[in-house]
Amino acid sequence: MDFYLLRHGRTKWNEKGILLGNSDPSLSDHNDVEIRKWVPFLQQHRVDMMVHSGMKRTIETMQIIRKQLNTNIPIMQDERLKELNFGDWELKDYDWLYQNQQELFIKWLHDPEQNSPPNGETLHQLKTRIVSFLDEWVGKNLGQSMLVITHGGPIRALYSMIHHTSFYDLNVRPGALFYLNWLNKEMREVDEGEIEDG
Repeated sequence: MDFYLLRHGRTKWNEKGILLGNSDPSLSDHNDVEIRKWVPFLQQHRVDMMVHSGMKRTIETMQIIRKQLNTNIPIMQDERLKELNFGDWELKDYDWLYQNQQELFIKWLHDPEQNSPPNGETLHQLKTRIVSFLDEWVGKNLGQSMLVITHGGPIRALYSMIHHTSFYDLNVRPGALFYLNWLNKEMREVDEGEIEDG
């Protein structure tokens, strides 16, 4: 099974550089061109189903795409696709954390795999749930393509696992699309040059 991982569209919190995990804002633009541009690509690659994390920003991203794709495509929700839980740091920016919780913040930055924000989630916990999701679908051996509408954290986590890089090495902008073959451990960002007009 091929997976296409799409980060949801932009929200007002993303624009301000604020940690956004379990909060549930809507998209800033419900006709986001950064999302709509992928429709021809997804049509060409015959996406058979769509799965979102259940957060408004992923549901609304899915709705933008669904308007122009075959509406009979099955749509599912899976909470394993949610963003990292930032706990007490939710809706805080890096400057605030550095000034107010410097020791904990630096500890987390140096090793997010084992350290979590207060009352939040470690990177290891995020990886465990996203891997569980992928293993389940690969195990079904359906031979299909799935559009997974998720968040920056899960995409960065998967990329770092496959390419053996730091979680922080990859910048995943809102609306970025990635191809993933989980069985073969292949993952790359889809380039806009791959889009052909229908």
